[in-house]
Amino acid sequence: MLIAVMLPLGNAQGQNANGKFDATESGRQLDRISRDLDLRRHDRDQLKDWAQNVQRTKRDASECVTAAQQNLDKANKDLETLGAPIKGEPADVTQQRRALKRQISDDEKRIASCKLLVLRSDDIASRISAIQQQILAERLFATGPTVSELVQDYWQQPEVWYAAGRTAFLKNTGLQLLSTNHLLTLVALLAIGVAVGIWLRRRIGTRLCLRRETEGAATPTLFGRIGMCLLTLFGHYLPYFLATSVAAVYFYFITGALTHAPLISVIAYGLPVYFLLIAAIRFFLDPFPPAAPLHSLPTDVAKSLGRRLRVLVLLIFLAYLLFSTLLTQGLPETAVELLRAVIGAVFILNLIWIVWLLGRIPRLAHTLGLRSGLILVLAASVVAEWLGYRNLSLYLLRAILGTIVALGITLLLGRLVRELFDVIDSTRHPWQQWLHQRLGLKSGQKIPGLIWLRLVAFILLWGGFVLATLRIWGLSEASLQQLAAMADQGFAVGSLRIIPTKILLGVVGLIVFLTVNSWFKGRLEQRWLPKTRMDRGAREALVAISGYTGVALAIVIALAVAGMDFSNLAIIAGALSVGIGFGLQNIVNNFVSGLILLFERPVKTGDWVVVGNTEGYVRRISIRSTQIQTFDRADVIVPNSELISNQVTNWMLRDPRGRVRVPIGVAYGSDTQLVKEILLKLANEHPLVVTDKSTPQPMVLFRGFGDSSLDFELRCFISNIDKRLTVISDLNFGIDQAFRENNVEIPFPQRDLHVRNWPPSGRPPAPPPDADD
Repeated sequence: MLIAVMLPLGNAQGQNANGKFDATESGRQLDRISRDLDLRRHDRDQLKDWAQNVQRTKRDASECVTAAQQNLDKANKDLETLGAPIKGEPADVTQQRRALKRQISDDEKRIASCKLLVLRSDDIASRISAIQQQILAERLFATGPTVSELVQDYWQQPEVWYAAGRTAFLKNTGLQLLSTNHLLTLVALLAIGVAVGIWLRRRIGTRLCLRRETEGAATPTLFGRIGMCLLTLFGHYLPYFLATSVAAVYFYFITGALTHAPLISVIAYGLPVYFLLIAAIRFFLDPFPPAAPLHSLPTDVAKSLGRRLRVLVLLIFLAYLLFSTLLTQGLPETAVELLRAVIGAVFILNLIWIVWLLGRIPRLAHTLGLRSGLILVLAASVVAEWLGYRNLSLYLLRAILGTIVALGITLLLGRLVRELFDVIDSTRHPWQQWLHQRLGLKSGQKIPGLIWLRLVAFILLWGGFVLATLRIWGLSEASLQQLAAMADQGFAVGSLRIIPTKILLGVVGLIVFLTVNSWFKGRLEQRWLPKTRMDRGAREALVAISGYTGVALAIVIALAVAGMDFSNLAIIAGALSVGIGFGLQNIVNNFVSGLILLFERPVKTGDWVVVGNTEGYVRRISIRSTQIQTFDRADVIVPNSELISNQVTNWMLRDPRGRVRVPIGVAYGSDTQLVKEILLKLANEHPLVVTDKSTPQPMVLFRGFGDSSLDFELRCFISNIDKRLTVISDLNFGIDQAFRENNVEIPFPQRDLHVRNWPPSGRPPAPPPDADD
């Protein structure tokens, strides 16, 4: 027999009177726990308390090691600063050196003591966990009478069972407590509850119809469908809820003063919960429109699953009535165990039926192995119950049901969280558009960092599911405390220490800072910089640099929160230098070139540039490459290094104005002065040609005498070089029309052909065999 002994532990954390960690006292506490474990003076509750105390001691000892190590490092650094002792040094320096040496010695002793406490805490926690597992195993494999023995006991004395059952029913039902006035009052209250529920159900149904008419054919979101489905179900079951709730309250006033509630009160208390579970089953498997697509199951499968689950709820309700009241206390123990075996067998058979029905769902058709394993475990639970291993049967059944419920809750929460993120990332509603505008996002652009928030939510959900599953399947309290300590204090992988909680906090910090950086960029680009006198290129460069700087700061802060040791950056930098030397030269070259482009700005967004054989407009300058859109609307990605090291023609670097040249030839004998006047007039009359003397005036040059024409060239400056081709086209149209009106001929090449010998027949002579074509 286990004896519980309360230890005189004093402060559970091993702290002294000043509230500081006391390694000596914590060691004494561990000694007491270890001694009582050796003497086997404990029970389950005591083991749980000890496990918590041991984990607290380990946590405090780990913090002690960290703090003492920091003090030791500082003392060593100060001692190194003082240097080696020299003859004739000041007395205060010598005294300070001795004090530092004493501090170093004390810190080293404290670190050793605290590390020893950590090791002892781990050892004792393992012992506690092993004892808890042993106790669990002994309890699970405890045997009782088999079902065949229970049936034989019934056949040997059926009259005893009948008399005991009749006495227990008459004594514990509570019907004798109800008078005629009580019954009449109960009937009246039930009638009022049903009438009010029906009236409210009609009102809710009318409002839902009006809402559908106002919404039209618009498809509601998942949350909208859930809300309408809940309202519909609430309205449908409202008469039952009101009637049973009124009955529960009424029986509470009648029998609430009794030590043990009679059967009629237990029924009244359980009926509202029963109808609530039935409504939940209909909500998930057989919902009313418009929430029918919630489960996306085939209709026959949903109906079959709904029926099986309703049978399970009924069996649970019956077991609640039988085993949670005084009804079974008047029966023989063998009768109670036989009832439990029968109800448990029917319950598990329904569960097996449900697991088999899951195979008819298309998404779960490939889970035959998993479903077969569940069926085998459930069948083993029935066999264990009938063979007398009732604790083992209850354990298996509770574990399976708990795992299924935890999985269902996790999947439901996962879908709701995913829908919530999709709603936030969408722009269908005004508030979503307002949120995107406040964050400085363009139309169709996703919220930055939201993918990381999805990842954190996914990790938390499924991490919670794993912990819940382990706890359901009997994970000891000590093991659970060890997992919690591992998540909080981390674990070592070589020389690297990984702390999951800090990593999650770092990811959340990264999300927050990326979102703030996006908001700052949007405000800077749309609100603040347009009010300054900076040109567009300078504004875009400043926005890009601030964006990259914000991302870098967010990463650094997130790494700091995650517990990154920046003293290892030298090693990382060395590894990067080796990588750059072997194959990352181009990437680093483009990166540095991108920084030069952002600071020097030889090329800006919107400039018309010519890079090699590529000509077009600069659309985007990133940290590695530049996007150029050609006149054919093709996007060409040019590495930044080509813009820095090669020759680049920028038509719009300092001034959007530029010069155009229009060559033209006229026939020999034309009036050259008239040609000059026509060309100058056309240039001066064009609205884009600059004539305000801020640039050279339009001019006509007589370039020379061609083979068949007199060659002229019209030169003029336009206000926007971006319109260069349009201006040349307009001038060519005007020149052609003006030359026609003034009879100025534009010649074309002509050649005179001289034939020496022409045969009389009119055929040209055949060329000699060696003549060229």
